[in-house]
Amino acid sequence: MFKIFEKNQSISPSVSNLNKKPRAQNSNTNSNDGNICPGMKSKKAELKKVPKSCEFKFDMKSILKERQAESKYWEKNAKIDEEMKIVDELFQKEIEQNVDIDITPAIPTLGYVIFDHSKYNNFIKINSNFEINSWSQRLLAMSIEENEFVAHTHFLHLMKADWLPGIDDIKNILLNWGTDFDTLTNKPLLKCQIINKHGLINHHNFALVFQFFSLSVLKSNNVFSNDDLLTIAKFVVIISLDYYCGQMLNPIKTLFSICVEKGLHEDNDTGIIAFAEEMISRHNEEIVLKMVVDLFLPIEGHVMKKMYCYLTFKFFKSFLKQTKNKNPFPTSINDWFVQDLVDKKYFKKNPETLSYVIELLEHVVFILDLYKDEEKLSDMYDFLYCLAKSTKLLDSHKLINILDQWRLRLFRLHATRKSILF
Repeated sequence: MFKIFEKNQSISPSVSNLNKKPRAQNSNTNSNDGNICPGMKSKKAELKKVPKSCEFKFDMKSILKERQAESKYWEKNAKIDEEMKIVDELFQKEIEQNVDIDITPAIPTLGYVIFDHSKYNNFIKINSNFEINSWSQRLLAMSIEENEFVAHTHFLHLMKADWLPGIDDIKNILLNWGTDFDTLTNKPLLKCQIINKHGLINHHNFALVFQFFSLSVLKSNNVFSNDDLLTIAKFVVIISLDYYCGQMLNPIKTLFSICVEKGLHEDNDTGIIAFAEEMISRHNEEIVLKMVVDLFLPIEGHVMKKMYCYLTFKFFKSFLKQTKNKNPFPTSINDWFVQDLVDKKYFKKNPETLSYVIELLEHVVFILDLYKDEEKLSDMYDFLYCLAKSTKLLDSHKLINILDQWRLRLFRLHATRKSILF
């Protein structure tokens, strides 16, 4: 349909309309949209009316309700915070009353000093013409080099060289560090006064030397005899007691386990027992039990595990006075369940023995996997837990914590098995 103009209506554009810029047209619309009937126009072009329900209304009552609910929430939250502070304060007071915590432990005045600091570097001082003309001399220089970067450079040269140290090289380094070989071999150890200063042997010197010895023992086939390896292992046992260097357990334990594994065979029960008995004969019970933890755990190697079994089983039978069992090694996990060997009266007569037994079993339970018999282990937990709660030992809380670790793992095994079944 065409639009019909009246006679008097002018079809020429007005001046004002000519000055106006044309509106930008949508590319999707037709140029003749102006001639389309209003009913035929697209819906997009139509303006949507906003419904009255969507119009903004200032509702004072709803705003006040929201603010009141918000203020109630913050008041409640503040009360909870105050209650938690009161609970924390009461809990802290309870701890302070029951536990006497010494924040600054006293430094021990006596200890074992294997390296005599007054004799440090005497070997090189005596040989005034010392120069690095051989691999042995480079090794000796690495053991005393104060600059860590230079010491590492010596270590890299030694690792690249086709050379392995002998037992004499090891002895020379220990001698240069101020070691008394009589102390390392057969002289009884005596505690001496601890000097309140750091030792002359730097951490990087000690770690690099022991690391190089460990790698050399692993690479060597016939350089070290079995006797040499066991001699080095015995040296390491004594060095682990040194007040300063004994704190560097990782390199000590690594060299000890490598020498024991290569110097003994798993089937050589006589050799394993002889080495373990020498450790027991030279040191008291407390020191050997500490060595079992420091030098053997975590266990790496069959020989180390067998020697660990011998030492722990020997002490276990000694604590419980089990003289009838003549086996040097445990035959099964049933040999370790306390409730089958003694009754509660035994520990009531010997209350201190309870601490030794639980502390020994702390790692035996995991290393020898007594969880294979969960029922027996649960019975042993109940047996020892009842004793630890009833006795008035100073370390009763520590003993209960050890036992709770068994209980926790037993619960996890039970929960895992239940989740698998269902």
